[in-house]
Amino acid sequence: MQAREVATVAAASAGSMADGAYAHLHEMLLTHRLPLDRPISERHIAAELGISRTPLREALRRLEGEGLLERLPGGVLRARQITVEEFLEIQQLRRLLEGEAAAAAAGAVAAEVLASLRARIAALLAAPERPRPDRERDRLAIDIDLHRAIATAAGSATLARLLDDLRRRMLLFATPRGPERLEEVCAQYGAIIDALARGDREMARAAMACHVDSLRAGILRHLTAL
Repeated sequence: MQAREVATVAAASAGSMADGAYAHLHEMLLTHRLPLDRPISERHIAAELGISRTPLREALRRLEGEGLLERLPGGVLRARQITVEEFLEIQQLRRLLEGEAAAAAAGAVAAEVLASLRARIAALLAAPERPRPDRERDRLAIDIDLHRAIATAAGSATLARLLDDLRRRMLLFATPRGPERLEEVCAQYGAIIDALARGDREMARAAMACHVDSLRAGILRHLTAL
């Protein structure tokens, strides 16, 4: 293999690793595995992914360019914490777009996907003795998968990208969720799933709006209690 071909293959491999690192970091942001309150450790993440720091740094630069990471004095990066005003703006946009996505997805989400979500919700509610961090991790995973299933079934790649970006930015808000009970959140998920299963567009839109409004109200309650 000639030197030029070797260089081409090496560049393609590095690009693939950077893409993989980007996807992994994206998921870490969504699931709060990337801490908001301390700098990102390139060494730890590179070791976790089994890659060198070069592709990792490329992925970090992409996230920084998207405004999801910020550079601190000394050059280290951390997840950017959005303000209350930004959070409320994002929630207003999500209320509109998530509602439209749910309406478009009504009747289009595979029955087995909905059945799986129902089973996961039931399992979550059936184990109140589990540590709260574990239950919250599982709840967040259900939330992410439900919203992704809706975005996919809505049939618009542009809408799916917009919702994904808004969700990432919403999860950069450092204030924890309000004191709502797990049962209430799961009931909201159930209402959305019921509407999707029935193919009822208006019911799906209303159930999703109720879910987004509940999150917004919970955050505002928490802020006023500080």
